[in-house]
Amino acid sequence: MAARMAQAPFPKLGRLLSACLILLALALAAGPSFAQPAPGEPGSARARLDAVRSELAQIETTLASPDSSDAELQRQRIRLQPSLDQLRLIVDEQTPRVDQAKLRLDQLGAKPDANAPPESAEITRDREARAKAYADADETLKLAKASLLQAEQLQSSIGDKRREIFAKALFAAGPSVANPEVWSNAIATAPEDLRASGYIFGGWLEGVGDAFSGARGGVVGLALLGAILLYVARARYLPRFKARYSNLQDTGNLHCLYIALAHIVAGAAPPILASWLIYKALSTTGLLPPRIQPVIWAVVVGLAFFAFIQALADALFAPSSPQRRLVRVLDETARSAVWIASSLALVMSVGKVFEAWLQAIAAGLAISIIVKAFFAVLFALTLIAGLYQIRDDDEVEQEACLGPYVPVDGASLGPVRILGWVIGFTIIAAVLSGYVVFGAFLAEQTLWVGLVACLFLLAYQFIDLGIPRLLTGTSRLALTLKAGMGLRSTTLDKVAVISVGALKLLLIVVTVLMVLAPWGLESTDFLVSLRAAFFGFQVGGVTISISTIVVFAFFFALGVAATRALQRWLDHKFLPTTALDPGLRNSITTAAGYVGYIGAVAIAVSAVGLSLERLTLVASALSVGIGFGLQSVVSNFVSGLILLWERPIRVGDQVLVGDIEGIVRRINVRSTEIATFDRSTVIVPNSNLISGVVRNRVRSDRTGRVLIALTVPRSLEAGQVRAMLAEVAGGHGDVMQKPPPSVQFKKIGTTTMDFELVCVVAEVEIAGRVTSDLNFAIHKRLAEMEPAAATPELMVRGLEGVEHSLDSIAAAVGRGEGERGRAKRPAAKQAAAPAPRRARRPVEAEETEEEEQAKPAPAPASASEPAKDDSKE
Repeated sequence: MAARMAQAPFPKLGRLLSACLILLALALAAGPSFAQPAPGEPGSARARLDAVRSELAQIETTLASPDSSDAELQRQRIRLQPSLDQLRLIVDEQTPRVDQAKLRLDQLGAKPDANAPPESAEITRDREARAKAYADADETLKLAKASLLQAEQLQSSIGDKRREIFAKALFAAGPSVANPEVWSNAIATAPEDLRASGYIFGGWLEGVGDAFSGARGGVVGLALLGAILLYVARARYLPRFKARYSNLQDTGNLHCLYIALAHIVAGAAPPILASWLIYKALSTTGLLPPRIQPVIWAVVVGLAFFAFIQALADALFAPSSPQRRLVRVLDETARSAVWIASSLALVMSVGKVFEAWLQAIAAGLAISIIVKAFFAVLFALTLIAGLYQIRDDDEVEQEACLGPYVPVDGASLGPVRILGWVIGFTIIAAVLSGYVVFGAFLAEQTLWVGLVACLFLLAYQFIDLGIPRLLTGTSRLALTLKAGMGLRSTTLDKVAVISVGALKLLLIVVTVLMVLAPWGLESTDFLVSLRAAFFGFQVGGVTISISTIVVFAFFFALGVAATRALQRWLDHKFLPTTALDPGLRNSITTAAGYVGYIGAVAIAVSAVGLSLERLTLVASALSVGIGFGLQSVVSNFVSGLILLWERPIRVGDQVLVGDIEGIVRRINVRSTEIATFDRSTVIVPNSNLISGVVRNRVRSDRTGRVLIALTVPRSLEAGQVRAMLAEVAGGHGDVMQKPPPSVQFKKIGTTTMDFELVCVVAEVEIAGRVTSDLNFAIHKRLAEMEPAAATPELMVRGLEGVEHSLDSIAAAVGRGEGERGRAKRPAAKQAAAPAPRRARRPVEAEETEEEEQAKPAPAPASASEPAKDDSKE
């Protein structure tokens, strides 16, 4: 029972929590309607607008004073920025409200005329309420836009006034150091300035000395000891660091960058930390009076600045280690560059310390001008002397005189020297002519631009080499992205290239802002211009801006990606499960793509706050271009829609367009792809398929017809040939039996007979393969049916005359031999001797031996023929 009582509240508590969650969800869903404050209430758009307008009026009154200082203008600028942000927010909020109120008012239609029947009381009240809501929203929007314009004008006015004050202070002409009166005034006030220095700094040193006897002295002593140890560590380990990497071979530019960064940290961190320790100890123990604090701060900053400049120059130029040098210059040039940077930083730091000292003792104007001019001239002379040491290599100059000059990296620095000399002489001329402030400012900016250039070079090389190394190859991040996100190496290469380009662009913008900042162009001015470009401008009620384009592109790309995903799902997943033909599947997929693209455009347009009414101006302008320049494109697009709807040509059809015959592979928005039988693809505009003559071999029937013409000799029996052809066609698996194959006896020739085999296959695409198979089978069967050919005999005709001549010659030779034999042998032997054998001669195949015997015997030789001498034979 106790257990039940303990468990009973929990279901109630669960139901209570569920009910609370439901009420909270309903409140959040209805929040915009319930939380909308009425006009004039605290938090409403009109109340916020009134507060911003009051703030702008006060700022405008302050800026109307002609004696506003730069510090006061800066404070007003900081004060103005929240008002600008609030006004932009109000304009963004009120614009859709005005559109909605206007739409609701237009739904009631125009107010009836005096002669028309009056409206009902309910419609009249509704019209008045909607008209009042529209008027209030429109008034608030107009006031907000006017106030925004006023705030932007105030911001521009503040920037103009600050630049005017800066220019007046920079180019203000004062007494020249060449004027003897300035020196006489300085000499006259020198004793008083020395007494003030002794009084202020002497008293401070006495106080510090007295503090060393107490706890405060221990803190300061520990800070001094720590600073000394840091300087000792730097003096001991920095040369070892240089010697360690001076003998290393070049292992890659990225490795050299790592060494340069480590060298900057090792060279600049100890002095900066030591100076900070001393300043912090003096400030914590209360040993920094207000008049002494700027001087000590100048000393601390000067030491840190000098150490950083020296370490940065040594890391970039590396005079003792050419293999890790990031700037390709000669060894002598590298040493000179490091000397110039260190000397200029030292002169600038010491000058700032003296200026702080003169300000602390409230020195006279003459001595302040002389000290400022002295350090400016010293800076210029150091720059000129240092640049004079940077000479072209002697061997390179000699080779240039002897023949064609091939430039060497860092060998020729003539333009740099000329520019530096121009700046140095300009500083000297400005100081001597009385523009001491401008000369000192130009000296400071020269050193500042050099520092920014060195940092830019270092950061640029880190971006150019580090990002590809980080995102490509076998780096840990690249392997993690490949394994975790499934990205390919080619994709990472593209990401690396885009990242490098974006970071380089950002680095260039930041560098330009850093260079131009001391000249009165601050980053806030640049951001104001960038904001104006980002938020855009209006043309015919349509806002055109970078942000609008980016938002539109994002939502449009999102809609296109969703559309293509739907098309892939239809094409590969859903439609293959249906019994639809490939042409209808392609039409459904393409139509889904058109609907998706239109939906993507609609979503993107609504996301940027545009309406169809605002796009009428753009549509009217585009209609002219469509009428003239895009006529063929629109014609092909409409023709593509007709092809998908009427489907006279489908995907997979075998068509003949002009002299092009092939299979339709794809019907696109503008054209149709036809794959010919020689494995080439022909792109045909859709308008040609609609307006031209197209032969579709499979428009209503996809069965293919196979026709084989055959010529056989008359020695074969026609019935056997017909049976053989029918048997071969019927035995092929792809030949349809309904209708059955047919054999036609086409022609009887003198020695041959012509037959035709006609059969049907289920798909036109396999007709070529079936034709080849049937030809192979028919050839084999014909070889079995034809009898073996007889051996040919050689028959020679027309040689009868030659044969008789050869017989006469042979008979004459035989008679001569017989007469010589009879003269030597007795008569009996002569009578018994056989007749001489005639020589063999070619005869015709039809001639018989009886015909040879019937020929007349040759005539006997004459007695007067001399006997042949046998001894010679």
